[in-house]
Order: sequence, then C-alpha cells, then structure tokens
Amino acid sequence: MPSKYQPQVSAWREDLHKWVYTTKLHLSNNKKLRYANDDYCEFSRRLTGMSPLLRILMITIASATVLLSLVVLYFVIPIIFFEKSKTRFIFIPCCLLVFFGMYIFFLMASNIFFAPEDCPIRFNRKTGKVYIYDHFLLYFGSWATFTRSPLKVKEITIKEFNWADIQGCMTSVSVPLASGGMVRSYRLECVVCEPNTTKVIDHFLLAAYSSLNYYEWMWINSYMAFSDNNLDGELMPEDEFTWPIKVNWPEEIDKKSKASSLEEYQKIDAQYQKVEINNIKNKGK
Repeated sequence: MPSKYQPQVSAWREDLHKWVYTTKLHLSNNKKLRYANDDYCEFSRRLTGMSPLLRILMITIASATVLLSLVVLYFVIPIIFFEKSKTRFIFIPCCLLVFFGMYIFFLMASNIFFAPEDCPIRFNRKTGKVYIYDHFLLYFGSWATFTRSPLKVKEITIKEFNWADIQGCMTSVSVPLASGGMVRSYRLECVVCEPNTTKVIDHFLLAAYSSLNYYEWMWINSYMAFSDNNLDGELMPEDEFTWPIKVNWPEEIDKKSKASSLEEYQKIDAQYQKVEINNIKNKGK
C-alpha cells in the first residue's frame, strides 16, 4: 500500500502516526536536542559521523584529487594539441573523464568545507511554527550533486512551515554486501502538505539512522502537544572541537522562532514587513 501523502517520497517505507506517544519509559531524543524551553525546542540534524576530523580528512582527499587531476591535465593537454601522432585522440575521452572527476571532487570539498557545524530545526509550540536551517550537504548524494553550481556552496536556506501541515514518513534503502547479507539505512522524512490535504508541496530530512527507530518523531509530537511528562530532556553532548562555520539564524527568524505567542509572532512579522517596505521605498528614490 503506497503512502497517502502524494507525490510519495523516494524509498518510502511507512507513514508515521502524528499525535501524543505515551510510554512508561521516558521518550528519548537520541541526544539530538540542542535546546528546549516552554516555548520552543531546537533539534540537531547533524549527520552521523560528520565529525571535524572526518571533514578535514574528506576535504584533504578531495583537494589532493583535484590537484592530481590538474597535474595530469597539464601533461596530457599539450599532447592532444601539439603531438602529430594519431594516438593523441585516445587522450580526449580520458581528459573529459578527468575533468568530470575533478569537478565532482571540487564540489565535494567546497560543500564540506563551507557547510555549517549543524543544520538544526526549531519547533515553536506556542505559535505552531517549524523552522528549517538547511544546507546542501544534508542532501549530498542526490542528483543536485551534479547540477548545483559550486558558487552556491555557502547558501543557507531558511524555511518556515506550520506544524499542522507537517507529517512524518520513514524511508529505507538496502545495500547488498559483497560478503553476503545486506546493510539497511533509514531516514525519517517530514513531508509538508497543502493545508487540510495530503498533497505534498515540500519535504525535509529530520533524522538518519542505521537501525529502525522513531524516537525524535515521538518526542517532537509529544512536545508540540504540551505533553512533557515523559520527555527525556537531556541535551546533545558538546563537542571538544566544533567546526568554524557556526549556525547563524537570521535575526527575524530567530525572533519569530522564539515568540511566546501568536500575538508576539504577528508583531515581529509586522515590524520586519514595515522595515522591508521602507527599504523598497528608499531604493526607489
């Protein structure tokens, strides 16, 4: 049976129940909780294993590969243009392959280098709003890897959604092993639907797992329903060394996401809309 949320997300496994989860034990947040108070909470979406040391190693390997490719091209391109031997045409497809590999590794190095230390998500239960701090690295490996401009690696995308329009889905991908058996990975995706429909207009990654679990989803659902009694409030551990590029919420979004009521949210929104209108008028003069 397919997902009721259409178009269905890739590698869909199941739709998740959205409401308060009551258990005898505390609901774990998988140590992904960055902050929580009575107004809002912030969850980490840092991918497992992307530690600063791993980042540095991957950047080093990618950069070395790009440099090696440039050296190869330095010696091969003169052969194609200046040698009179017929065999020189054999090097043309080789050069194209080297160019392609160099581009991919350059893109990988620049994305990993410029990615922020985390791509958090905020849930404000007083206003019913959800805020996504997004970077391309979170979805590295998609087709956009080959089509996205390297000049956009610094881009941070901020999105605001209504919690009422968000639903949860679990996706999974299986990879066979050469020695036999299979490795399965899971992703907890959130789909954003048009109000009061099942038509998907956007989606985002909430968490990635090596084993099947729903902890963050259950925790967030209970929190948004003001059911705090069985929520584990342990914050995620602090790293000894964090990546230099920090999370930097825009001022307007930072204030909106921390609002204590819809009235306060509307005042903040009106304030920044007024500033934006004044800026447009000043540019027109």
